[in-house]
Amino acid sequence: MMERWMKALGAVKYILLVFLFIFIINLMRGDKISDASIETVTEAVTGAADMTDLLPADNRTVKRLYGINANDYDAVSLYVSDSNMKVEEVLIVKLKDVSQADSVESAVESRVDTQLQSFEGYGPEQCKLLDDHVLDTQGNYVLFVVNGKAQAADQAFRDSL
Repeated sequence: MMERWMKALGAVKYILLVFLFIFIINLMRGDKISDASIETVTEAVTGAADMTDLLPADNRTVKRLYGINANDYDAVSLYVSDSNMKVEEVLIVKLKDVSQADSVESAVESRVDTQLQSFEGYGPEQCKLLDDHVLDTQGNYVLFVVNGKAQAADQAFRDSL
């Protein structure tokens, strides 16, 4: 009987060791804070995206399109289409605190919904771009891309952090 208990105790030790290992791995993958400057990240992303029809925008445009105050964050970089008939955009936000990510993500989702409603009846290509958008949060950075090269821009974003 005692031998049975010893085997069971040994099995429990191994199971706890596996859980501890998984816990440590998850901690290591968690919200990594990047020291990369917004300029470095923006340069990497815009180098990978198709920026042909995009122009830099100011903080007022950030407020108008997303309803967020750029001064509440470490830095914000926004590029918008040069035409109201196109939906391409690149938004990069460097957060002061990772807890701000949810509000930026909500603002982006609201922007996507608004754009989809605007282009629903007559802009199938624009709606496809919106449907294929990238919204990626990595630690203290949030990226939103509506662009034909959104996946490449996302990879450049991740590589730059």
